Amino acid sequence: MVVKILRKERRGRLIFEIQFRGISRRFEWTVEPRYWRNPIIATLLWLLAPVFLWMVGRYSLISTLVFANVVAMISVAYSLRVIGTGRLDFGPTFFVALGGYVAALTSKWYGLGPLETFFIAFLMGIFIGFLLSPIVVISRGIYYTLITFVLPFVLYEIAYWRSDIFGAETGIPGVPPLLPLINPIEAELAYFYLGAVFVLAYVFFVDKVLRSKYGLMMGVLNEDEDIANMYGINTNYIKIIIYSITSGMISLAGWFLAHYYMSFTGVLYLSPEFLTLILLSAVVGGKGAVYGAVVGSYFIIGVRELTRIFLGGYSIVVFYVVALSMIFLLPEGLWGLYRKRRYREYIPSIKVRRKT
Repeated sequence: MVVKILRKERRGRLIFEIQFRGISRRFEWTVEPRYWRNPIIATLLWLLAPVFLWMVGRYSLISTLVFANVVAMISVAYSLRVIGTGRLDFGPTFFVALGGYVAALTSKWYGLGPLETFFIAFLMGIFIGFLLSPIVVISRGIYYTLITFVLPFVLYEIAYWRSDIFGAETGIPGVPPLLPLINPIEAELAYFYLGAVFVLAYVFFVDKVLRSKYGLMMGVLNEDEDIANMYGINTNYIKIIIYSITSGMISLAGWFLAHYYMSFTGVLYLSPEFLTLILLSAVVGGKGAVYGAVVGSYFIIGVRELTRIFLGGYSIVVFYVVALSMIFLLPEGLWGLYRKRRYREYIPSIKVRRKT
């Protein structure tokens, strides 16, 4: 395999040409400073945050950042699901619990390590998502919302009914650690950066999908499904694929939680409180905004932790007041504030190339 890197100064693009067994393919990457300066600065500050907390002795807050990364993983995948299906979904916690239970039970029963359970949880999430995907086709509006809202409660009841398997409130202990490090501070830092890698991979994948021709189709579908069908877009195919893939992506968040805590109590993540965190992260960050989902996750988890530290018993009331106020005052979310000032930097463009 031969990789050639070509650069066009005028267009400000890097072109990667990959040649393998006579097959050649090109990939373009925009490298203009106006496109990448602010994201690079924000990413560096994000990655240096746990180091700063470690230097000032706030070790316990690093675990909060780890949890924020998990919520960001779910929120990014959830945003893609809402855009790709054109439906408001209340069932992401079902797949979080599914991934966690699969990882914990396969580790307990068969002695599998994190790498093996990673693939099993991901594939199981895709498989169950594919089995449930017909609900995206046959139901709309409040009916779809109710079905997805009920799914986590079904698994919740099963967890209590078969507590001998799922552990109910006690959970499933004995899950092998994701990173076998002895020093707890080094382990927290490693978990944060591993979670950050997942978040960046999710954002990169979702961004590429939304900027592709399928992203354009999903935009039309999300705006008006009937119009999309009139234009010949196979909306059912897109909805089934997106629902299945995002189910696997969300399941990996449960896999991460199971190996991070070395036990998994699924009923905690099937609760309405955890669902509220995900929905608030996606909405406060910016509805349908991939980058905003990450910003919203950190904002919601950060406010939740700060109110818990400084306000004690009043924290839950103040937290929801702040979150609801953000939704009311910023209908386009936190990412909308940035886009108002830097709008041209992030408008996806459609290029039509005429064949000769």
